[in-house]
Amino acid sequence: MGQATKKLPEKLGHYRIIEEVGVGGLGRVFRAIDERTGNTVAVKVLHDKYAQNRRFLGIFHRELLIMAGMHHKHVVGYLDSVFEPPNCFIVTEFVEGWSGHAFIKQAGIVPPLVALSIIIDMMKGIDHLHLHDTIHSDLSASNILLDRTGRVMVTDFGLSCQVEVEDYKNYMIGTPGYYSPEHISEAAICPQTDIYCAALILYEMIAGRKAVPPSTDRRQVLQAMRRINFDKLNITDRTMNAMVVKLLKQCLHFSASKRVQTAEYMMFGCYAILKRYNIRYARHAIKRFLVDRNMVRGPFSGQEQDIYFGSIVPSKP
Repeated sequence: MGQATKKLPEKLGHYRIIEEVGVGGLGRVFRAIDERTGNTVAVKVLHDKYAQNRRFLGIFHRELLIMAGMHHKHVVGYLDSVFEPPNCFIVTEFVEGWSGHAFIKQAGIVPPLVALSIIIDMMKGIDHLHLHDTIHSDLSASNILLDRTGRVMVTDFGLSCQVEVEDYKNYMIGTPGYYSPEHISEAAICPQTDIYCAALILYEMIAGRKAVPPSTDRRQVLQAMRRINFDKLNITDRTMNAMVVKLLKQCLHFSASKRVQTAEYMMFGCYAILKRYNIRYARHAIKRFLVDRNMVRGPFSGQEQDIYFGSIVPSKP
């Protein structure tokens, strides 16, 4: 007989719980209704097993403070929180759409021009974090959200840390398949760590496979990082392939000091490729793909652009 499903709380403060929508290492996430406004929100609740653990309470409190201080259209919006152990939760806007992981699973291989458009939005959020001296530290496909209009947002700041603070040095942290060299070595987490992880997501969307296997074997992962195969990208145009591979190599350099140094520079690299192929509206490119894949209802009313150039992906599922 299987393990019984954990009972949902009926209510947390002013928030009436509707359903569980996700589970992470630190807590559970619920869709809820704010009874004061009638709005749908997301409520992240610290796992019961950590409710009396000072270390995990500290991590949760840090996430709360980081979210409360971030206000940007590409960072999931903070609304409210309660930190009264063992009663601890964070309330954010509820995003109608997909996690990056669910999007990739449903969409399959993503056309390179669409993948680059998604990365641009994501890096706008990461750039905002970095400008506020904060490193996400756990950027993965599961920690970005894509709404039905094509907007991309960064979420889940449970492992975020302040620039120059080596909280995680010598610890193997992060998400398997989205480790940077700093996650599994003696090097300190740094802003370029987020750039490396963003490039892993870009590679995965275009190639339909991870650049580095999702292993927790440190030696195996380090070897795979030094042998990333850039010949496996599904790009049919030679010039576009060369441009994307160059960008990926610049962002996936093993040494953080030799990588693209800022999120803004990575965005410029993506923009340069989109401009070369006449993609003027990144958000329209994403929305068009969602409509074509029947992930949202059409018809598409935005700017017409050839988002499938260089791609083996058909326009219809």
